[in-house]
Amino acid sequence: MLSLCVRFSRVLALAFATTLITVSATAQTPATGTIRGNVTNATNGRTLENVVLRVSGGKQAISNSYGDYEFTGVPAGEVQVRASYVGEPDIVATVNVAAGDVTRRDFVFRENAVEGQPQTNKNGAVELSPYTVNAERYRNARAVATAEEKNSINIKNVVSTDQFGYIPSGNVGEFVKFLPGIQLDYGTPSGGAGGFADSAAQGVSVRGFGPEDTTILIDGLPVTATLPGSLTRQVGLDQLSINNAERVELIKVATPDMPMNSVGGQINLITRNSFEYAKPTYSGRLFFNWNDMQTSVFKKTPGPVNKATYKTTPGFDGTAAYPFSKTFGVSFSAAWNQEFTDSWRAQPLWNNNQAANYQTGAFVNAAGQASSLANPVLTRYQITDTPMITEKRSGNFRVDWRPTPNQTVKANVQYSSYDGREAQRRLDFRPTIAATGADWDATKVVGTTANSTIASTVTTRDRVGNTLSGQLQYDANFWGFQINAAGSYSTSKADYEDEKNGHFSGLDLNLNPGRVALYGLDRGIPNQVLAYTRTTNLPVDYTQLANWSGTSGAKAQSGEAHNERDIGLWKIDVSRPLDFLHFLGSNSLTVQTGYRHDEETNRKSGRGTGYAQILKPGASFTVADILDTDYLNQSPGFGLAPQQWASTYKLYQLNQAQNIFYAPTENESTNTAVNNYASYVNQQKDLKESTDAWYGMISGRFFDGRLSFVGGMRQESKSRVGKAPFTDNKWNFVKNNDGTLYYDAAHPAGVTTNSASSDLFASTAAGTTLRNALTAAGIAFPTTPYGAVASDINAKRLQLIPLREVDQHITGDPSYSFNTVYQLTKKINLKAAFSRSFKLQNLEDGNVGVISGNNQFSFTEYTPTEQTSNNGAKGQISIANPALKPETSKNWDFEASYYNDNGGKFTVSYYTKSITNQAMTLTTYSGTPAFNAVITAMGLDPAEYEDWRIVTSTNADTVQKTSGWEFEIRQDLGVFGHWGRRFSGFASYSMTDFPAPAAAQPVSITNPNGTTTVFTPSVKTVTLRANRFGGAGLQYAGDKLTVQMRAAYRNDNEDASTRITVNVNGTPVIIRKIQPAETRVDLNVSYLLSKHYSLFLSGRDIFNGEREQIWRDDNGQLAGYANLSDLRRFGVTWTFGVSGSW
Repeated sequence: MLSLCVRFSRVLALAFATTLITVSATAQTPATGTIRGNVTNATNGRTLENVVLRVSGGKQAISNSYGDYEFTGVPAGEVQVRASYVGEPDIVATVNVAAGDVTRRDFVFRENAVEGQPQTNKNGAVELSPYTVNAERYRNARAVATAEEKNSINIKNVVSTDQFGYIPSGNVGEFVKFLPGIQLDYGTPSGGAGGFADSAAQGVSVRGFGPEDTTILIDGLPVTATLPGSLTRQVGLDQLSINNAERVELIKVATPDMPMNSVGGQINLITRNSFEYAKPTYSGRLFFNWNDMQTSVFKKTPGPVNKATYKTTPGFDGTAAYPFSKTFGVSFSAAWNQEFTDSWRAQPLWNNNQAANYQTGAFVNAAGQASSLANPVLTRYQITDTPMITEKRSGNFRVDWRPTPNQTVKANVQYSSYDGREAQRRLDFRPTIAATGADWDATKVVGTTANSTIASTVTTRDRVGNTLSGQLQYDANFWGFQINAAGSYSTSKADYEDEKNGHFSGLDLNLNPGRVALYGLDRGIPNQVLAYTRTTNLPVDYTQLANWSGTSGAKAQSGEAHNERDIGLWKIDVSRPLDFLHFLGSNSLTVQTGYRHDEETNRKSGRGTGYAQILKPGASFTVADILDTDYLNQSPGFGLAPQQWASTYKLYQLNQAQNIFYAPTENESTNTAVNNYASYVNQQKDLKESTDAWYGMISGRFFDGRLSFVGGMRQESKSRVGKAPFTDNKWNFVKNNDGTLYYDAAHPAGVTTNSASSDLFASTAAGTTLRNALTAAGIAFPTTPYGAVASDINAKRLQLIPLREVDQHITGDPSYSFNTVYQLTKKINLKAAFSRSFKLQNLEDGNVGVISGNNQFSFTEYTPTEQTSNNGAKGQISIANPALKPETSKNWDFEASYYNDNGGKFTVSYYTKSITNQAMTLTTYSGTPAFNAVITAMGLDPAEYEDWRIVTSTNADTVQKTSGWEFEIRQDLGVFGHWGRRFSGFASYSMTDFPAPAAAQPVSITNPNGTTTVFTPSVKTVTLRANRFGGAGLQYAGDKLTVQMRAAYRNDNEDASTRITVNVNGTPVIIRKIQPAETRVDLNVSYLLSKHYSLFLSGRDIFNGEREQIWRDDNGQLAGYANLSDLRRFGVTWTFGVSGSW
């Protein structure tokens, strides 16, 4: 840290000295003046950013986010200023520059698109025709995005938030999903425990890299939105809103002034500023959301939880921008909405979940056919009904202030909250087929009277969360130095608050009828289920809760989880144009340097989702006490008869009235105390990461601005302090006061504490001698044997210990980047970039994350006998490696873009990445650098662990390469005349290639006893995703009517984690779980009713409403009727309402 500060101070000193030289050098230059101005769009009255302006002589400027531009050092006299904007004719103006003075010249584009002369109101402000604004809306939005892309030196994709119409719930994923390289993840994220709608986007993947690798920024500064469950870097999309965003950028190649920790890319939300508008501007929407799985529109119906509710739910959002003057303005937005979703899920399981090589020949049906891959039998069927209602709130307030022409201050505060109430009601049918009398074929399965079962599970989750972010940015230009200082803080919390809201989190009931039969199977989904009694084989109605049992041993699940994530930073950037170097002429060079400090904290706490309460001795209740009378006559889905359910709310109310449940803290028959303790300890995790970074870069424009570049280096160092559960695998041995195992001559293998036959508890001379020796040495020991860790809470407390600290400091490899763009012609841009970026290691992922996963952090000291069987090792430590360096990716990016006169864009891109430093498993002994680093991180002395073995992770030397092509087009049909400008379209398509890396080489390690062990490490590679995907849309914008249809496509996507290899007649056959190719189509329609008001309709995924996973074998032997693994039907969400603008 000190050396970084020293280097940084030297850079500043050098820059200051350069300033003094510059001042004296420029004192003798010819008389010059300054040209300032603003650029606006006549069709909407807003300022224009990214207008390129040139003065005769070659100087170039680009209008900023306020629409302002400035030329300094312009020779006095008459000069020409040329303004260029995408899709528009150049505007040329003659300006007389006065020496030592400021000359103002404003520009207005698209005046020819305004019908007639704009009217002015009583205050003299321009009043634009609402029909013109409406008709030009999409064209203007497309131009904003295209101009930003064209003028950026680095490679990025941009979408204006006006470009795709209204997006229900303001989910940022729904905006960016049409950009090249983007895929979305829907539903419950990895590590989540419920409370997520199947139809809602939760994560963004870029170029095949997952949501945990995608950083989300607001105005260039990081924001956080955590999820209850495992620690993760993923930003949850449902706790963010783009309501006040002006555009969204997908940055694929970062510049050195930005962190390069998003290997695929990062998303940046640019908020609106009040200076975009010439006058106060307001807009708002009132609307309703409706899911087409509900037939009742404005009528209360049962669910989703303990009362009837409206499924057509209201919402509103609004924005306002108020420029009080040309130097001070505010903008703010607010949104609130409720949305009901329902999800039916069917999960057929075949041949006991593909067990034992698909149970070939294990069963024979009535036709004499044996079970096999070609003749599978349905052995289990689960169906789940998950209605859910969510409530979201968001707000943003931004202040823009220019105290002087060369200073700007921006302050921005954002808040968003999420409240989701969900009930999962599941039936689990298990027909027994391993006995005489069972029968099956493609349309039915009839179990025997032996042990067929039906189970009912009700899980109610209330997931709540909020995110608060604040930013302060200061920009100034003094003596030619451009200074940017910024600070931000973002905090996010997420909880499961079940009992707080008056219900338990789950309840299980069982029905053991004897025989279960499923009929009318369609790919494993039955339209009828029948149950019969065990002994008399009489029908039993499983839909009636009165026929169910299981209350005597019922557990009231009482899960609780709390996650927090905080990100704070401050940074300073200083740049200086080298315009005092006269030999540069009209060319320009700028040097820039900066420093940044980040603090990020991830922690989780609470009881955990596995916590439960049991009935007090003597307490009881009946199923009638807990019948859910608020959710009657509701089918669980897919045509099954309406089902009665138990209510976690009724159970909670019963407990409040009669106090029948308790959470045991001592041993009892159900082992709940042990399970609760494990749930609690595994929920306690904490990680704090501090990052210091400095960078230096240089940028320039040459050849009249046709060649531009930016390049440089960034160096980061990171320190981590983590806390995680610790497992002591030698908990059941007497230990010395320093924690080592106790030995003596009579007990060379140690003394156990969990065996009644141990001398420790023996009423013998040996036992007395042992106890006396321990007492004399001051060593504690139990007086009665411990039980097993699965049933004895005292044993479990010794084995599993919360919050063991591990810390480490690492300095990663520096990142480099060089971006260049060459304007081959006025219409053709060529871009190329080389960069070195990073993929941060997972926070919590077994032994290959930064923090150990549950039950993955352990110490095991071996007894002498065990040392012999472990090749002389004295013990083993299993732990994640906090010193893991991030994965490193060397990237080449190339892009060619063609911009036509109508504002259209055609782009083709190619990229390649070579990824190293992937996490791999490592086993090593004391004396190695890896061993010493991990032991030191735990605060221990490596010298005290001679001949110990450690199982951890390290950075591999393997290489995984990925590459891809991306294509994008945006164009209106203006070539066919004025009417064609009303129609526009866009399309993107991406092709990625993820070849498997070469296998890690076997590693030989020498054991303490001199023998050699050879093992092959496993390397954590990039998760497979769809490799062909894209988006397209067609838009019509008339004077009153606007219509937009857009679609996102991806091809088959394999879930590699569930790949199965079975043996068929001696031949291995690979069976893969596939998400089949899908196309999601969205629709937006609006109609202008009057000057200020419009009606609108929006639909998401309007032709689909369901998603499935299937099994597919490489040889095509699997029967088609048995290929379904998972089907989720969630319907289409429609939003309709009225919008207004003033």
